[in-house]
Order: sequence, then C-alpha cells, then structure tokens
Amino acid sequence: MSSEQRRSERKTLQVPTALMLAAGSLEGETVNISRHGLLIRATGAISVVVKVDGREYRGRLVRAEPQQDGGSLYALELDDPIQEV
Repeated sequence: MSSEQRRSERKTLQVPTALMLAAGSLEGETVNISRHGLLIRATGAISVVVKVDGREYRGRLVRAEPQQDGGSLYALELDDPIQEV
C-alpha cells in the first residue's frame, strides 16, 4: 500500500505490546499447497486484542510477514484510533 492510500501518518514508536488472538475459527479452502506450506482463502477475519502502552484496542490482522531473524511483523487494523500518537 503506498503512502498516498494510507488514512493516517505513520510514526516510529517502540513500546512493549501484547497481541492476543480472539477465540474462534475461520472456514475456507486451500488456494495452493506445497510440502511445507499452504495458502488459504477464508471468509472472515482474524480478530485480535492488542495492549499498547497500557491501553487495550480491538482490531483485525491484515498482514503477517515472517522475518529473517525468526520473528514476524504483524499489521493490524484497529476498530478505534489510538489516542495520543
């Protein structure tokens, strides 16, 4: 997504964060498959609750990107805007 399509300006911020997945499941079908992975198309969204700087926000996972160091980046769309960014 280019910066022209973003709804809000991004700022660099590093604070401890907890990401919790909401219970439930998604129904879908495979798009493709290999010996080591699957691409799945599903209906619905992966709902999350995230705690940022002591405040709790609800939203959806919109992208996950594995990183070379073994970690991952997770992009979330929140239901309500973060205050004081």
